[in-house]
Amino acid sequence: MIFKGRFRTVRHTDHAVPSALPRPLLGQDALLDIRAWRLQGAELPLLLVTTSRKSGPAVRRNRFRRRVRMAFLSVGTGLQAPWVVWIRPLRKGPPLDRLSIQDIEGQLRLALRRLAPTGQP
Repeated sequence: MIFKGRFRTVRHTDHAVPSALPRPLLGQDALLDIRAWRLQGAELPLLLVTTSRKSGPAVRRNRFRRRVRMAFLSVGTGLQAPWVVWIRPLRKGPPLDRLSIQDIEGQLRLALRRLAPTGQP
């Protein structure tokens, strides 16, 4: 699914998750687990959002995914094409309904800032 020509969500056929997971971009005091890696042959940046059933009912999980997509639309405009950004809530983090879109944008902005200068996560 392409969102406004800026990024695409990962499809099941992409197999975008590497076998050796990259390190999280944020520290242990973060609200979200955000990881990123390069994917060859990608035309747009890819966004992967996962939430487990343990994080709440489907309504909360879907609302969280929508908020992450909207935050990525507003924050991730400067990201170049070959990156895959994986966002998921922390197991010991706050409940999904307590995460506002401002919290998600702040965490995502900080993570992408750490990603941009080095070129590698």
